[in-house]
Amino acid sequence: MIVRTDAVVLHSFDYGETSRIVRLLTRQHGVIGVMARGARRPTSQFGSTLQPASYVQAVYYFRPGRGLQTLKEAAHVIRWRRLTRDVDRVTMALRVVEVARLVVEEGEAHPLALDLAVRTLEFLETADDRAAIAVPWFQLRLAALLGFAPDVQRDDVLAVGEDGGRLVLQTGTVASRAGGEGVRASRAALRAFAVLARTGLDTVGRMRLTPEVRREVEGLVDAYVRLQTDTTFPERVRTVADQLGARLAALDDPPEAP
Repeated sequence: MIVRTDAVVLHSFDYGETSRIVRLLTRQHGVIGVMARGARRPTSQFGSTLQPASYVQAVYYFRPGRGLQTLKEAAHVIRWRRLTRDVDRVTMALRVVEVARLVVEEGEAHPLALDLAVRTLEFLETADDRAAIAVPWFQLRLAALLGFAPDVQRDDVLAVGEDGGRLVLQTGTVASRAGGEGVRASRAALRAFAVLARTGLDTVGRMRLTPEVRREVEGLVDAYVRLQTDTTFPERVRTVADQLGARLAALDDPPEAP
Protein backbone atom coordinates (compact mmCIF):
# COMPACT_ATOMS: atom_id res chain seq x y z
CA MET A 1 0.00 0.00 0.00
CA ILE A 2 1.32 3.44 -0.94
CA VAL A 3 0.77 6.09 1.74
CA ARG A 4 1.08 9.84 1.27
CA THR A 5 1.08 11.85 4.50
CA ASP A 6 2.63 14.79 6.27
CA ALA A 7 5.22 13.82 8.87
CA VAL A 8 7.92 15.16 11.17
CA VAL A 9 11.38 13.60 10.99
CA LEU A 10 12.35 12.40 14.46
CA HIS A 11 15.69 10.72 13.86
CA SER A 12 17.89 9.49 11.03
CA PHE A 13 21.16 7.66 10.64
CA ASP A 14 23.34 6.27 7.87
CA TYR A 15 22.82 2.74 6.63
CA GLY A 16 25.31 1.10 4.31
CA GLU A 17 27.14 3.25 1.82
CA THR A 18 24.24 5.11 0.23
CA SER A 19 21.06 4.84 2.34
CA ARG A 20 19.56 6.21 5.55
CA ILE A 21 17.14 4.81 8.10
CA VAL A 22 14.66 7.44 9.29
CA ARG A 23 12.09 7.59 12.09
CA LEU A 24 8.98 9.55 11.13
CA LEU A 25 6.00 10.74 13.16
CA THR A 26 3.24 10.25 10.58
CA ARG A 27 -0.47 11.00 10.57
CA GLN A 28 -1.72 7.53 9.61
CA HIS A 29 0.71 5.21 11.38
CA GLY A 30 2.28 7.20 14.19
CA VAL A 31 6.01 6.59 14.65
CA ILE A 32 7.44 4.34 11.95
CA GLY A 33 10.86 3.48 10.60
CA VAL A 34 11.55 3.86 6.88
CA MET A 35 14.45 3.06 4.62
CA ALA A 36 15.49 5.90 2.32
CA ARG A 37 17.51 4.13 -0.36
CA GLY A 38 20.14 6.23 -2.07
CA ALA A 39 19.58 9.17 0.31
CA ARG A 40 23.32 9.71 0.80
CA ARG A 41 24.13 9.96 -2.89
CA PRO A 42 25.01 13.50 -4.07
CA THR A 43 22.20 13.38 -6.62
CA SER A 44 19.57 12.11 -4.15
CA GLN A 45 16.11 13.61 -4.51
CA PHE A 46 15.68 13.59 -0.71
CA GLY A 47 18.04 16.52 -0.18
CA SER A 48 17.61 18.08 3.28
CA THR A 49 14.18 16.56 3.92
CA LEU A 50 15.55 13.81 6.16
CA GLN A 51 17.13 16.13 8.73
CA PRO A 52 15.60 15.78 12.23
CA ALA A 53 12.75 18.25 12.91
CA SER A 54 11.95 18.62 9.19
CA TYR A 55 8.22 18.87 8.42
CA VAL A 56 7.69 16.95 5.19
CA GLN A 57 5.19 15.37 2.84
CA ALA A 58 6.27 11.72 2.75
CA VAL A 59 5.33 8.94 0.36
CA TYR A 60 6.16 5.42 1.52
CA TYR A 61 5.29 1.82 0.80
CA PHE A 62 3.55 0.38 3.85
CA ARG A 63 3.16 -3.31 4.65
CA PRO A 64 1.58 -4.25 8.03
CA GLY A 65 3.90 -6.23 10.24
CA ARG A 66 7.05 -5.04 8.53
CA GLY A 67 9.52 -3.41 10.91
CA LEU A 68 10.96 -1.06 8.30
CA GLN A 69 8.94 0.52 5.50
CA THR A 70 10.34 1.93 2.25
CA LEU A 71 10.40 5.69 1.73
CA LYS A 72 9.71 6.65 -1.89
CA GLU A 73 9.56 10.47 -1.79
CA ALA A 74 9.84 13.35 0.65
CA ALA A 75 9.35 17.10 0.17
CA HIS A 76 9.29 19.98 2.64
CA VAL A 77 5.83 21.15 3.72
CA ILE A 78 7.41 24.07 5.55
CA ARG A 79 11.10 24.77 5.14
CA TRP A 80 12.37 26.00 8.50
CA ARG A 81 14.97 28.77 8.35
CA ARG A 82 15.79 29.69 11.94
CA LEU A 83 15.55 26.07 13.10
CA THR A 84 18.44 25.17 10.82
CA ARG A 85 20.69 28.20 11.43
CA ASP A 86 20.24 29.38 15.02
CA VAL A 87 22.11 27.07 17.41
CA ASP A 88 19.73 27.63 20.32
CA ARG A 89 16.64 27.00 18.19
CA VAL A 90 18.21 23.93 16.59
CA THR A 91 18.77 22.55 20.08
CA MET A 92 15.15 23.21 21.10
CA ALA A 93 13.78 21.59 17.95
CA LEU A 94 15.95 18.52 18.43
CA ARG A 95 14.77 18.30 22.02
CA VAL A 96 11.14 18.26 20.83
CA VAL A 97 11.66 15.44 18.33
CA GLU A 98 13.83 13.49 20.76
CA VAL A 99 11.04 13.54 23.35
CA ALA A 100 8.45 12.51 20.75
CA ARG A 101 10.61 9.62 19.56
CA LEU A 102 10.99 8.20 23.06
CA VAL A 103 7.48 8.84 24.38
CA VAL A 104 5.14 8.07 21.46
CA GLU A 105 4.59 4.33 20.91
CA GLU A 106 5.58 3.01 17.50
CA GLY A 107 2.89 1.80 15.14
CA GLU A 108 -0.04 3.61 16.79
CA ALA A 109 -1.74 6.48 14.97
CA HIS A 110 -1.35 9.78 16.84
CA PRO A 111 -2.50 12.57 14.49
CA LEU A 112 -2.89 14.99 17.41
CA ALA A 113 0.69 14.29 18.47
CA LEU A 114 1.83 15.20 14.96
CA ASP A 115 -0.21 18.42 15.04
CA LEU A 116 1.28 19.23 18.45
CA ALA A 117 4.84 18.69 17.22
CA VAL A 118 4.26 20.88 14.15
CA ARG A 119 2.65 23.63 16.25
CA THR A 120 5.63 23.61 18.61
CA LEU A 121 8.18 23.70 15.80
CA GLU A 122 6.32 26.59 14.16
CA PHE A 123 6.47 28.50 17.45
CA LEU A 124 10.19 27.80 17.81
CA GLU A 125 10.70 29.09 14.27
CA THR A 126 8.83 32.37 14.76
CA ALA A 127 8.90 33.27 18.47
CA ASP A 128 11.12 35.86 20.11
CA ASP A 129 13.57 35.31 22.97
CA ARG A 130 10.92 33.38 24.94
CA ALA A 131 10.89 30.50 22.46
CA ALA A 132 12.51 28.06 24.92
CA ILE A 133 9.34 27.83 27.01
CA ALA A 134 7.75 25.83 24.17
CA VAL A 135 9.82 22.73 24.95
CA PRO A 136 8.44 21.98 28.46
CA TRP A 137 4.99 23.03 27.21
CA PHE A 138 5.26 20.42 24.45
CA GLN A 139 6.27 17.75 26.96
CA LEU A 140 3.25 18.37 29.20
CA ARG A 141 0.79 18.67 26.31
CA LEU A 142 2.11 15.45 24.81
CA ALA A 143 1.70 13.83 28.23
CA ALA A 144 -1.93 14.95 28.28
CA LEU A 145 -2.54 13.52 24.79
CA LEU A 146 -1.11 10.17 25.87
CA GLY A 147 -3.28 10.02 28.98
CA PHE A 148 -1.11 11.18 31.86
CA ALA A 149 -1.82 14.88 32.23
CA PRO A 150 -0.72 16.38 35.57
CA ASP A 151 -3.55 16.89 38.06
CA VAL A 152 -3.01 20.60 38.63
CA GLN A 153 -5.75 22.38 40.59
CA ARG A 154 -5.97 26.16 40.70
CA ASP A 155 -6.71 26.34 44.43
CA ASP A 156 -3.67 24.18 45.24
CA VAL A 157 -1.41 26.46 43.20
CA LEU A 158 -2.79 29.64 44.80
CA ALA A 159 -2.22 28.15 48.25
CA VAL A 160 1.55 27.91 47.73
CA GLY A 161 3.27 30.51 49.90
CA GLU A 162 6.55 32.38 49.60
CA ASP A 163 8.42 29.40 51.02
CA GLY A 164 7.38 27.32 48.02
CA GLY A 165 5.79 23.90 47.89
CA ARG A 166 6.16 20.54 46.18
CA LEU A 167 5.22 18.77 42.97
CA VAL A 168 3.98 15.23 43.56
CA LEU A 169 5.44 13.41 40.57
CA GLN A 170 3.11 10.41 40.72
CA THR A 171 0.06 12.57 40.03
CA GLY A 172 1.35 15.97 38.95
CA THR A 173 -0.40 17.52 41.95
CA VAL A 174 0.89 20.74 43.52
CA ALA A 175 1.21 20.57 47.31
CA SER A 176 1.29 23.87 49.17
CA ARG A 177 3.41 22.56 52.05
CA ALA A 178 7.17 22.85 51.73
CA GLY A 179 7.60 19.54 53.56
CA GLY A 180 6.28 16.10 52.67
CA GLU A 181 5.99 14.05 49.49
CA GLY A 182 7.20 15.36 46.15
CA VAL A 183 9.91 17.51 44.63
CA ARG A 184 10.62 20.80 46.41
CA ALA A 185 10.06 23.84 44.19
CA SER A 186 9.64 27.59 44.43
CA ARG A 187 6.24 29.26 44.16
CA ALA A 188 7.22 30.84 40.83
CA ALA A 189 8.23 27.49 39.35
CA LEU A 190 5.07 25.72 40.52
CA ARG A 191 2.88 28.48 39.12
CA ALA A 192 4.73 28.31 35.81
CA PHE A 193 4.31 24.51 35.77
CA ALA A 194 0.56 24.98 36.22
CA VAL A 195 0.36 27.47 33.36
CA LEU A 196 2.29 25.11 31.07
CA ALA A 197 -0.05 22.26 31.96
CA ARG A 198 -3.34 24.12 31.53
CA THR A 199 -3.00 26.82 28.85
CA GLY A 200 -2.24 27.17 25.16
CA LEU A 201 1.08 28.02 23.59
CA ASP A 202 0.08 31.59 22.73
CA THR A 203 -0.53 32.29 26.43
CA VAL A 204 2.60 30.43 27.51
CA GLY A 205 4.63 32.41 24.98
CA ARG A 206 3.84 35.63 26.85
CA MET A 207 5.32 34.36 30.10
CA ARG A 208 8.49 36.02 31.35
CA LEU A 209 10.60 33.77 33.55
CA THR A 210 14.02 34.40 34.99
CA PRO A 211 16.68 31.93 33.78
CA GLU A 212 16.72 30.35 37.25
CA VAL A 213 12.95 29.78 37.32
CA ARG A 214 12.94 28.47 33.74
CA ARG A 215 15.62 25.90 34.58
CA GLU A 216 13.67 24.89 37.68
CA VAL A 217 10.48 24.43 35.65
CA GLU A 218 12.30 22.40 33.01
CA GLY A 219 13.61 20.14 35.77
CA LEU A 220 10.10 19.63 37.18
CA VAL A 221 8.69 18.79 33.75
CA ASP A 222 11.53 16.40 32.94
CA ALA A 223 11.11 14.61 36.27
CA TYR A 224 7.34 14.31 35.86
CA VAL A 225 7.42 12.97 32.30
CA ARG A 226 10.32 10.62 33.07
CA LEU A 227 8.38 9.01 35.90
CA GLN A 228 5.14 8.75 33.93
CA THR A 229 6.72 7.18 30.85
CA ASP A 230 9.04 4.85 32.76
CA THR A 231 11.75 5.34 30.16
CA THR A 232 15.27 6.67 29.90
CA PHE A 233 14.51 10.30 29.31
CA PRO A 234 16.51 12.09 26.60
CA GLU A 235 19.60 13.91 27.75
CA ARG A 236 21.81 13.54 24.65
CA VAL A 237 20.66 16.74 22.95
CA ARG A 238 21.01 18.78 26.14
CA THR A 239 24.50 17.41 26.79
CA VAL A 240 25.68 18.13 23.25
CA ALA A 241 24.16 21.63 23.42
CA ASP A 242 25.95 22.38 26.69
CA GLN A 243 29.26 21.25 25.19
CA LEU A 244 28.70 23.34 22.06
CA GLY A 245 27.73 26.37 24.13
CA ALA A 246 30.93 26.05 26.17
CA ARG A 247 33.02 25.89 22.99
CA LEU A 248 31.31 28.96 21.51
CA ALA A 249 31.82 30.86 24.76
CA ALA A 250 35.51 29.98 24.69
CA LEU A 251 35.79 31.34 21.15
CA ASP A 252 34.11 34.58 22.18
CA ASP A 253 36.38 34.97 25.20
CA PRO A 254 39.83 33.64 24.28
CA PRO A 255 42.46 33.31 27.01
CA GLU A 256 44.85 36.20 27.54
CA ALA A 257 48.30 35.88 26.06
CA PRO A 258 51.06 35.24 28.60
